[in-house]
Amino acid sequence: MKSFQRIVLALLTISIQALPLLAVTEKEMEEARTITAKSYLRYVNNGSGYLDEINAKSMAELTPRLKAKEKENLQAFNAVKVPADYAKWDKKQLVEYWAATFFTSPGLDANGKAARSRVRKYIEGMTISTASAPQEAASSEQPQAETPAPVPAPAEQPAQSAEVTADTPDGTTPAEPEDLLAEQKEIEKAIEETRENREPEQSNTWVYVLVLAILVGIVIWLVVYAANLMKRQPGGENSHSSNGDGSDSELREQARKAIAAKNQELKQVQEQLQAAEARNSEIQARLEQANIDLKTLNESVARLKEENRQLRLRSQSDRTQEATRAAAPAPVAAPKPETRAAQPTSTQTPKTAPVAPAPSPRTIYLGRVNKRGIFVRADRKVTPGHTVYALHTNDGLVGTFQVVNEPGVVDLVLNDPEEYLGMGCTGEDLEDTVGVSAITTKSAGTAIFENGYWKVLRKTRIQYE
Repeated sequence: MKSFQRIVLALLTISIQALPLLAVTEKEMEEARTITAKSYLRYVNNGSGYLDEINAKSMAELTPRLKAKEKENLQAFNAVKVPADYAKWDKKQLVEYWAATFFTSPGLDANGKAARSRVRKYIEGMTISTASAPQEAASSEQPQAETPAPVPAPAEQPAQSAEVTADTPDGTTPAEPEDLLAEQKEIEKAIEETRENREPEQSNTWVYVLVLAILVGIVIWLVVYAANLMKRQPGGENSHSSNGDGSDSELREQARKAIAAKNQELKQVQEQLQAAEARNSEIQARLEQANIDLKTLNESVARLKEENRQLRLRSQSDRTQEATRAAAPAPVAAPKPETRAAQPTSTQTPKTAPVAPAPSPRTIYLGRVNKRGIFVRADRKVTPGHTVYALHTNDGLVGTFQVVNEPGVVDLVLNDPEEYLGMGCTGEDLEDTVGVSAITTKSAGTAIFENGYWKVLRKTRIQYE
């Protein structure tokens, strides 16, 4: 495996070296300048927050969208000249110039120089395209490497011509060395012109692509070969995985059973807790109802005692008056010529005080409950859009209340359960109103009339249906 890793690393190194270099183009230089200008203007004027919404790639796009203040500040920015040799830069030099060197230029605002970190961040996120200059240099070097040095050919040609001249039977004079040198220079010049006139299509880009394709194919083949080799090894991963699968499956099964048992226990505990809460709520409701009944009975007893006391006082007064009349001497009556039958005397019965009728129960329709626990509205009948609760009271001081289970009221409270039910009701998942058509009261709430308002003592417990 170590040898395999070394081969892969060597191939990756060769492929990286085969990739073309990166350099800055005019479009990328303009984009970096636009990023720097926008960041500079943003830091110069704190009120230029609208610049964060502008996405411009060039100064021509940015300038028309600036306000008057930013256009005025842009004059100092435009006064700094852009270097002309940026085509030879790489990405690091581009970032270093706009994020550091540019801000040392005179005439720039001191507040704008604080944008260095922002400029560095955005320009480092740019992508630099493939350079054309390095490709042309490579293309000019490749023909020199491919052509088998044609320069010596002219040197051989004069020698051959000299030999031919010397061997000619007519005995002509050999050519002069100056003429041979001139011819050699002309041939070299023609060769150079031919090289310079070659079209850019002879670039080595396709060579790089071909090399990369070959390297990728080799890497894929090596990966497949290594995978097949590892599968064929006895006692390798397959046997280990087959042995481990059984133990893992047993552990997973045991864990699943343990989790299921814990979930069942948790469910039982939750059910017991809910049952205990329900019993507690029912006991509290009965206790409060008993307290209300006891208070009503105590008031009735007090009223009866007062009526009995008044009756005793009146009876005692009547007896005193009768005793006074009996003790007084009867007047002597004059004889009359005729006697008449005595008429029965009417006995005067004492008048008893009228007994006050027992208070009759009545129902009051109340609105929602505010944060202080006070009902914000009271009506004698259901008022659409306002009525939420119905309160039943016997004495006008203490009563029980529950949610009015009518379609109009149900639709009203389900639209905003937190507003209409949150301060006056308790229950499970009151916010989940999907599919709810009715509201059932599990236990009525208790309210007291205090300082001219009905106030909640205990919330009513409800359930959605």
